[in-house]
Amino acid sequence: MTVQTAPPVGTIAPIPAAPGRGPRKPRNPDSISRTFFRKPSVMFYGTILILMVLASLIGPLLTGDPFSTSHPRFQPPSLEFPLGTDNLGRDYLARVLNGGRVSLLVGFSVAALCVTVALIVGGLAGFYGGVLDIVLVKVSEFFQVIPGLVLALVAAALLGANITIIVIILAVTMWPGVARIVRAEAMRIAQLGYVESQRAAGFSGLRILWSDVVPNALPPVLVATTMTVARAILAESGLSFLGIGDANQPSWGALLNQAQPYIATAWWLPLFPGLCIFIVVLAINMLGDALNDALNPSIGKVK
Repeated sequence: MTVQTAPPVGTIAPIPAAPGRGPRKPRNPDSISRTFFRKPSVMFYGTILILMVLASLIGPLLTGDPFSTSHPRFQPPSLEFPLGTDNLGRDYLARVLNGGRVSLLVGFSVAALCVTVALIVGGLAGFYGGVLDIVLVKVSEFFQVIPGLVLALVAAALLGANITIIVIILAVTMWPGVARIVRAEAMRIAQLGYVESQRAAGFSGLRILWSDVVPNALPPVLVATTMTVARAILAESGLSFLGIGDANQPSWGALLNQAQPYIATAWWLPLFPGLCIFIVVLAINMLGDALNDALNPSIGKVK
């Protein structure tokens, strides 16, 4: 029989570790990729997204001029015209594929700009902290509260509505959300031992930030980036539906806007661009959710 003795007065008894718990080990990138690509949803939605992207990129080269009015008007879907024709006799398949090129270009461009600005602002704020953190957080909060629709209306009236202006407007209003994630990760990583050892070794703060902190903060940023692509596509479609878009390069939202008067008589005009928006946004969101599960397996088990 063993007798447990109390610790000496003035000392704190150690707290026993919970069974089966230990320090979290960093996951191997190969393990993450295997977990990600083994999901059936990844193969299904990834194939759909790749096909939609390829069709939008290559399709307009195969279907002809999307602005040609040489076809009969209001032809329903058929073998000759798989998606029918519109009110001006334009091949609707060519127009939908061309609209997909615009919508996807806006979505991925906005995401790229958001990630670039977020890595710079969030990384500097989280790594250095102090006054710089306070200033950058206030700047991001300012941009976060700007109403995107009002900004788009003002910019369209002053500068004209084109793809470049729309990309900049959407990126201006969306980057703060990604920057908050980068800031939180940079603050966490800056407290780790290997970062402190590099500081003690005399490495500059910027070198540590861009070579160690930012790369290790990328996993949650990648998840946020996929969601940003989907949000940007939806936002651009909404703006184009309201008439704030490039008239020379109509996106899926602009096609929905043009189809409004013919919903009752030409059902295919609103159906196909709306279906494309739904499929692409759903695929991107599902891939982002699967990526989040692969990076955070404990969350996937809870689900």
